[in-house]
Amino acid sequence: MSGLTKIFILSILCCSMLLSARQDDKKNQRELEEIREEMSSLQRQLSVSDTELRSELNQLENLDQQTTLQKKALRVLEKQINGKNRQLRGINKSIDSLNLSLDALKKIFKRQVIFMWKQERGSQFEWMLGSENFNQALVRYRYFQSVSNGLQRLYKRLSKTEKRLSKLQSRHSSELTKQRTLAKEKRTEQSALVAKRDARQNVVDKISRDRSLLTAALAEKRRSFAKLQNLIGGLTDLREGSGGQLPVQIDWDRVTGNFAGQRGKLNWPVRGRMVGKFGKYKNPELKTTLVNNGIDIAATKGSTVKCVFPGVASLITYMSGFGNTLIIDHNNDYYTVYAHLGEVLVQKYQAVKAGDIIGTVGESGSLDGARLHFEIYAKNKPVDPTKWLRRR
Repeated sequence: MSGLTKIFILSILCCSMLLSARQDDKKNQRELEEIREEMSSLQRQLSVSDTELRSELNQLENLDQQTTLQKKALRVLEKQINGKNRQLRGINKSIDSLNLSLDALKKIFKRQVIFMWKQERGSQFEWMLGSENFNQALVRYRYFQSVSNGLQRLYKRLSKTEKRLSKLQSRHSSELTKQRTLAKEKRTEQSALVAKRDARQNVVDKISRDRSLLTAALAEKRRSFAKLQNLIGGLTDLREGSGGQLPVQIDWDRVTGNFAGQRGKLNWPVRGRMVGKFGKYKNPELKTTLVNNGIDIAATKGSTVKCVFPGVASLITYMSGFGNTLIIDHNNDYYTVYAHLGEVLVQKYQAVKAGDIIGTVGESGSLDGARLHFEIYAKNKPVDPTKWLRRR
């Protein structure tokens, strides 16, 4: 394979990569538009008068959801920027390969033009007439005709390559402008995220200072504990077919291992300090007794949350008092719950393995800062997670 052919194939490959990158770019843009529409809807809800908005708890929930969407938008923008960087690298490679191709074509073209000029100057007809016989003259004539035709084809190829190069250089300039626009959008989204966090903190401070609001928040959390248990019961019914049909077919053969045999063996879902134990506890502010169906682990905001055992992400939702919540089905009526997440990094019905990153630590639904609320359910009953996690 000649060097020129290799350069040509390389430029074709670069172009196909650019086409694929452009399709990804469109997909990301659609996702970003959907996120922004959802954020606008939430913002409109938040803009209604205080009489229509039931309480600060609704504001907190709304701001939590907007914050989650803002983070999601930032992640999509980051993906777009990375994609744009890859596109620009691909365009640069294509430009380099086309420049090499042009240089090679120009050298060949130059050699052939010089050859033709020399033969014309020395009279190619005299050279043909000086042939020893008719056959030799015919061969020499065909040779000159072939060189002339080849020169014309080479010129056309040279012109096409120059046009492609011009288009790519124009595309490079356009993509560079888009990249700068995306970087500006990212800065705007980051500023909006900071503003949402400040607004959220103001609401949390107000709830924490107001005894009646705090009582309402704790009552909401108590209802959420019961709601969560009902949700898990519903997931079990769905699995068994008595609650309808799952919208997707799940390959449970990919979920290996038996959760029932994991007592004392599971890795902790996050690095941090346990600040809330399983079972009954007393709220220090209101002196009321509540039941915690899991444990609470204080951790650095944004740190990764990992799946403790193979399973399927069966439910992703937002719950008052729990915030962004993920439930993983581990088969045989065992479930784990991860709440107060900053972001959920898996899709619904996605199969996950032990140790997979499934989210980040956040403060959604929390009045006490960044933490992970973690629960284990066995046969639709909450069990003490510390009995299942490794001793630390």
